Amino acid sequence: MLRVRGLGVLALLLCLLLAPACGKETERGVLQEMDFQTPEGLEVGFDRNEILDTASFADPDGIDAAQVQKFLHRTPYQRASFLETYQSNGVRAADAIAKAARTYRINPLILLVYAQAAQGLIGEPNYPFPPERVEYVFRCGCLQGNNCQPELAGFDRQVDCLARILRVSLERIATDAQTAAGWGPDQTSITLDNLKVTPVTEATAAIYDRTPRVAEGEAGGTWLIWNLWNVYAGGIDYAGPISGAIGGGWIGDPCQSSAGCGIESGSCAVDYPGGLCTVACQGDCPAQPDRPESFCADFKTSGGFCLQVCNPGASACREGYKCIRLKRFGAIDASDSKHVCSLD
Repeated sequence: MLRVRGLGVLALLLCLLLAPACGKETERGVLQEMDFQTPEGLEVGFDRNEILDTASFADPDGIDAAQVQKFLHRTPYQRASFLETYQSNGVRAADAIAKAARTYRINPLILLVYAQAAQGLIGEPNYPFPPERVEYVFRCGCLQGNNCQPELAGFDRQVDCLARILRVSLERIATDAQTAAGWGPDQTSITLDNLKVTPVTEATAAIYDRTPRVAEGEAGGTWLIWNLWNVYAGGIDYAGPISGAIGGGWIGDPCQSSAGCGIESGSCAVDYPGGLCTVACQGDCPAQPDRPESFCADFKTSGGFCLQVCNPGASACREGYKCIRLKRFGAIDASDSKHVCSLD
């Protein structure tokens, strides 16, 4: 089925909100020469219909925070990135990447790739100017020009926003077979540079949903995402998910069945939007390093269930959920409560 993408008012608004490639195209000057050099020895060349396989794209466990930090210390450009020591809102860049990856089940490597593709941050040895290149690197919360929301300032909040956008695209494909903009596996569309593309994988469709341009050999398109992925995968020694499958969802993650929830005694609340991994509780919830905090919320006659904790001032709840305050199961009064991602 052939779909032609127009840039009407709605599409333009989406571009301004979500896709830097739709607005002012990234200057090649902020990137590195290596970004345009395809690594030698690749078994498969560039195919605009398959930018990345979904298992790798949605692999949050293949790289941890320590490996991200090591990569930032010694990048493929043979020097450290300023992100090695940079912090925003008290959060180290490597930890922000690892947390966002865990929260939304997105590979940390693709978040590193987007940081370079968007504003060349991985290749920068010093904090770049203007500050917007860092503090609003993915343009989350920015409508036009420098009109950006202060509550979304900071690399940590921007990378969380990007990971959430990518996860929303994957969820929409899972439920509706295509993204809101119409990108989906086995569906032919036309990019902004007037090329026909038929995504082979869900990941490829999600990438085009954010960056609807190929721009082979240039900045601002999916070719650069593909090339940087290969450059960085070699630099960080990432060879793909060990199991080759997606699974092991944490509390608050989407799911289709309880088998997709990697929590002891965990279950999938299939009647919640996109499914919801949770576990019954009596007061406390499971905790793991780099995993989002959860809280044993009181569902009255249904008992206690663990839900992901959220910040009402900068909510990162999935689509279809709101950050609301609930009392702890078994608590005497509402003083023992937290904001969690749940339904109204």
